[in-house]
Amino acid sequence: MYYRIYILVCMVCVATSAVAQTTVSNLTRAQIDSIMNPTLHVDANKTLHVDKSSYDLGKLAEQDKPISRTFRLQNMSNKTQRIVRVRTTCGCTVAKFDTTSVAPGKETTITLAYNPKNRPGTIDVDAFVYVAGDEKQPMARLSLYGEVIDDDVWSHLPFTMGQLRVKRTKVQFTELPQGGHPSMRVLCANSGNEPLRLSSQILPSYASFHTEPEVIVPGKEADLVITIDVDKLPKRDEKIIFGILIDGLKGRPSTRTLQIELSNTTNK
Repeated sequence: MYYRIYILVCMVCVATSAVAQTTVSNLTRAQIDSIMNPTLHVDANKTLHVDKSSYDLGKLAEQDKPISRTFRLQNMSNKTQRIVRVRTTCGCTVAKFDTTSVAPGKETTITLAYNPKNRPGTIDVDAFVYVAGDEKQPMARLSLYGEVIDDDVWSHLPFTMGQLRVKRTKVQFTELPQGGHPSMRVLCANSGNEPLRLSSQILPSYASFHTEPEVIVPGKEADLVITIDVDKLPKRDEKIIFGILIDGLKGRPSTRTLQIELSNTTNK
């Protein structure tokens, strides 16, 4: 029968727990390290031989599915062995193993499945294997290493309008000098695979919209430029709020609209 061991805490949690125990029980740094990275049993090499003890998972993306690697272990002792526990150092990794007895000279397998979701950075996971009768010290250590690449290279542009990533969706003009043409720029980027040529067909007479550059190529940043012709503003003292519906993008109007606010609208 196969069992899935789901580790409820990752290495950070274990480390936090260990530190907490240090305060309560006055554990030394060496004792804490022994909990995190236990020393293999003195007879480990005479008990279980691992055909390959570590795997390089290479570079993974956060959206990738869990990736598995299987380790082969041979019973090198002269008595039957049974694996009772596999402890991983991170909750990102699940261990699957056979708990049936392994006769001398026979093999068994342990599969480690690593889930890269929400774990950008270095992969450095160990799994410690314990057998019946010697459950205080592990008989083998299995390792996975590699790197998880942050899949959102446009994280500094948090708003999404189809394939356009945008720094902000609300723009406020506070200085509107008479006779002036103030402009505001909004940083954006084309996160898709096709060039973008953006425009807006429905604008008030005092506003204009364009992008710089005019065509935003895939993978490149650009600016959305909004300009106000102050002399064309209606003569009123209260603020003016209007929307700029961006054409050239897929999606509902509400998901591709910039909200513009003119705070000082007096035009005398």
